[in-house]
Amino acid sequence: MTEERQWQGKTGGGNFGQKALFFILKHIRVFWLYPVLYFVIPFYLLFSRKGTQSLRFYYKDILKYSKIKSFFSYFKNEITFGKVVLDKFAVLAGKTEQFDIHIDETDMSHFQSLLRQEKGIILAGSHVGNFELLGQCLEQDQKPISCIIFGGEGAGYQQQRDIAFGKRNIKLIPIQNDMSHLFAIKDALDKGEMIAILCDRHFGGRKIKTIKFMGEDASFPTGIFTIAAQMEIPIVSTFIMKEKRNRYQGYMKHLQLPERTSTISETMETMLHLYAASIEDILRQYPHQWFNYYPYWEKAKTK
Repeated sequence: MTEERQWQGKTGGGNFGQKALFFILKHIRVFWLYPVLYFVIPFYLLFSRKGTQSLRFYYKDILKYSKIKSFFSYFKNEITFGKVVLDKFAVLAGKTEQFDIHIDETDMSHFQSLLRQEKGIILAGSHVGNFELLGQCLEQDQKPISCIIFGGEGAGYQQQRDIAFGKRNIKLIPIQNDMSHLFAIKDALDKGEMIAILCDRHFGGRKIKTIKFMGEDASFPTGIFTIAAQMEIPIVSTFIMKEKRNRYQGYMKHLQLPERTSTISETMETMLHLYAASIEDILRQYPHQWFNYYPYWEKAKTK
């Protein structure tokens, strides 16, 4: 089975369910829905064999947890993911005032220095934490920002997303099967703009590279890192991590480009390794916010 069939990247719930959730979250605070997860998640873990298998590999084979610790970690992971998804819906519903998002002064200072440069910036996210809340942290008028998004969402979800991002003057660039979105990315970076993109998952693209990630081989897309190497564009590995209730902690780590004497291929590979290492660092702090629910590592695909 191909990875694309295992994971489509589409938000669940169906068009009607998503619209109903948006309606509810426009009228109540999202925290009132958190307790529902403690009734729903056990049934999900019971009947979602594929998702549980991928989590089992992550906790037992990657993090080396015991069977008992892994079992409770599955539950905590899914509860956290449920809260993150509800928070994302609340933000798209326009209820952004509920959340307290903090970024350390050092990280923000380095980011501000990049904003003052003429070059564009790549904000490299991952399916860790809640990257969708990034727009709440970066309200500025120095550089336009474009988000690279999965274009296969339901009509209701896409409409609400367009409204929410449009209010913050954030452009959306959907991923295309013919990879034409890469030209839109290059065009935005040529203009000195920012690109926000999730870089840890590929959807059948040919430009991938297998590297050691948390001790095992895993494949990453290389397209955005090749663009960064060719154009000498700075990459900021960015994470918005959920903490207690309504509080999020943001991390923005500038991945330093290697010396110009390196080839484009070598620079791309160096940046990819630095990006993967930044995910490893954040998962050491937040091991229950890994949200790739399919066989991510090569070894997991054979189990």
